[in-house]
Amino acid sequence: MPLNREKELSGPSSQRRDVRKTLEDARRQGLRDRVFLRDLERFLRPGRTLEIGAATGQLSAILREHGHDAVASDIAPKYLDVMAARGLNGLIVDATRDIVTQTGERFANILAQGVIPLIRRDRDTVLVTLRAIHDALEAKGRLFCISPYAWRQPDPKAYFSPQEQMQLAHDSGLFEQVTAFPHQIVPPGWYRTWNAPLLNLLDHKLAWVASVRWVWVMEKRSGRPA
Repeated sequence: MPLNREKELSGPSSQRRDVRKTLEDARRQGLRDRVFLRDLERFLRPGRTLEIGAATGQLSAILREHGHDAVASDIAPKYLDVMAARGLNGLIVDATRDIVTQTGERFANILAQGVIPLIRRDRDTVLVTLRAIHDALEAKGRLFCISPYAWRQPDPKAYFSPQEQMQLAHDSGLFEQVTAFPHQIVPPGWYRTWNAPLLNLLDHKLAWVASVRWVWVMEKRSGRPA
């Protein structure tokens, strides 16, 4: 997104600064995300993908570049202009509420990267969000979660670890696991076109020793648990 377009973002100056910072972070992570999503795409079900908590919509934009039908959404209206500048028809979606009512459809895949209602240490909210996602998926639809550790947060104990998140999703009876793996040891800013394949390999192979996040994919179970 051009810098002059960023200056046109509406809203209070603090909101514009927040959006610009998110964009700058996305740019630094862009090359890493493109290589990473190539690996993740093999788990996608055929059909439309909804990204919740998308912020600037970077992952959705990359999926679309790769030929997938992806829709970006966020609970914060401040990101809609940025999504539009990326060529995305962004949606306002609260993942703790009925997603089908908000979007008018069900999806083959739902993608969530560090979405607060799924990671904050509030079991009831996590379960409500998981149910909303389950109901918004087509039969055999899949939930993709990119779950960071909260080590750098001011209060890390306020968030579930990725392993706790996976266990909650499993214990809910709503999903069955397809795959799960640790990812990322290399700072995204280190990625360059010439070294991306090597750093991507390190982000996958050495992540089993130490990583900053886990990636997990679960498939929708039919029906609702008793």
